[in-house]
Amino acid sequence: MNDTERGPGIRRILVALDASSQSLAALETAADLAGRFKADLVGLFVEDIDLLRAAEFPFAAEISMFSTATRRLQLPELEMQLRAQAGQMRKALEALSAREGISGQLRVVRGSVISEILSAEPDADLIVVGKRGWSMSKRLGSTLQMILFRGRGMTLVLHPGVRIALPVVTVYDGSALSQKALGAATQFVQVRDGLLVVMVIAEDEDSAVKMGAAVVDRLRGIGQRAEVRTLIRPSLRRLVHAVQGMGPVVVPCGSGVLRPEGLCEIINVIQNPVLLVR
Repeated sequence: MNDTERGPGIRRILVALDASSQSLAALETAADLAGRFKADLVGLFVEDIDLLRAAEFPFAAEISMFSTATRRLQLPELEMQLRAQAGQMRKALEALSAREGISGQLRVVRGSVISEILSAEPDADLIVVGKRGWSMSKRLGSTLQMILFRGRGMTLVLHPGVRIALPVVTVYDGSALSQKALGAATQFVQVRDGLLVVMVIAEDEDSAVKMGAAVVDRLRGIGQRAEVRTLIRPSLRRLVHAVQGMGPVVVPCGSGVLRPEGLCEIINVIQNPVLLVR
């Protein structure tokens, strides 16, 4: 397996943080991965400029989580809350970095959430985001959808309350991008010493057999044990059913059911963490 097939090295992990409770869980997962990969960890806390601008309007109000009562949302109070939340994230990041023996830092920026994350993306080998970070909906919010559509590197999407487990499963269709995804999946498996499941997607049985044999040969060369399964021209529903309940799903973003629209639906439906490889 050559360097391209092994996937990019993960030396710097960026975790997107905000004021949601999901952020701490995402930070813990990112710190665990940074420790296993011996990577630097950067937390990016975004003070959402749209939220701050909304607080300047006289009709802006805050709704209590424990009642239906509302109260006037004041800009100075909101800024104070954001500073306090950033401080809590900084303390948590420092503690987790010390525990994992890694270099960690928190960046606090004010601006558009989407723009700030995409601007920071080129400096990171992996971006970690929570599915519900900026949205209380169970489905993907517009912020995360834009990150998925416009992102260029590897993005790990975490679901609330779901930790990274084994086996790791990757989708493989023989393309150069799926070879890159196979390499990334191999890295995730090796840091946890577990089983890799390769889901081969093909147009017919003959093609599936050939691709499966090629995958086995490549993985045997690096001593990686794997289980190869095949799906012939699967629908989105069938693909979701095939990977449901396993560990992280490593997906090459690109063709067929793996286009952005299909990927959004996959992330909405399954509970697995999803690693998008571009």
